[in-house]
Amino acid sequence: MSRRPVGIIDVGSNSIKLLIAERSSKGLISSVLFEVEETRIGEGMTGLPPRIESSAIEKGTQAIARLHDLAKTHDLLSLRIVATSAVRDALNREAFIESVKDATGLELETLSGDEEARLIGKGLQCDPRLSHLSSYSLLDLGGGSMECILFKDGIVTSANSFNLGAVRIASKFISDRYRALAASEAQAIRNHVAELFTDANIEANASPSTVAVLTGGTASILAARQGDFQNRISFAQLNAFRMEVCSFSEPERVTQMKVPESRADIFPAATTVLCAALDHLGCNDLHFSPYNLRYGIVSEIIEQQ
Repeated sequence: MSRRPVGIIDVGSNSIKLLIAERSSKGLISSVLFEVEETRIGEGMTGLPPRIESSAIEKGTQAIARLHDLAKTHDLLSLRIVATSAVRDALNREAFIESVKDATGLELETLSGDEEARLIGKGLQCDPRLSHLSSYSLLDLGGGSMECILFKDGIVTSANSFNLGAVRIASKFISDRYRALAASEAQAIRNHVAELFTDANIEANASPSTVAVLTGGTASILAARQGDFQNRISFAQLNAFRMEVCSFSEPERVTQMKVPESRADIFPAATTVLCAALDHLGCNDLHFSPYNLRYGIVSEIIEQQ
């Protein structure tokens, strides 16, 4: 079996990421290179109809072209460009797809919500540090959507993609991201999360266990605060952190809470969505994992060779 690396450019609502990964002789998938471009192409997703702004198309295309050029310096078995929530929902997605093809020569693949959820679940199962878990809830929070996948005895029993991404929710519910989050705004976000979960027939305390695994950009920031991805926290700890973050203005989140400046404006929305979802599911023991959609695609490509 070839061990040449695989490249994935993941076009998300908040950032565009390149992962180059390979399967080791022991069968594990490991990162060779990881690069991030902060682009925020999903800011127009709350418009009617949702659109990717022309400036965002240009900025996103430039970022993808840079990552594409970087990826091509490696001897890759395969290179794919995939898009999720923002491109999936945008009325003018074809303009963005055409722009990317002109810049790279590659077709931008738009994943459905179901495909995204399935591949995130597949990616998580590549994490050797979670091999002891069989029943848990997975929450992958991005800029445009949040995937919620329930595992019972190692089998996926439920997989949903919700329009609960941090950029989308901040745009919809927060009038001024610079100031502290108002209690009424936080309650509106919590109500919205509970409503979407209920509409999807995910009842209160539906998690197969009290364990949840968190992936995505917000999870990465939270994990970094813990030292590394081997650590975990309780729901009470996360909620206490959320309340503190939400009490600060945007500059204070950066200086006092060490939230990256590129994410500080949406972090109250992100942590409020996560806590609302975890509370609804009944999860108290929270693990972090860097294995996500990109790893799921790498694993699938390698399996098909």
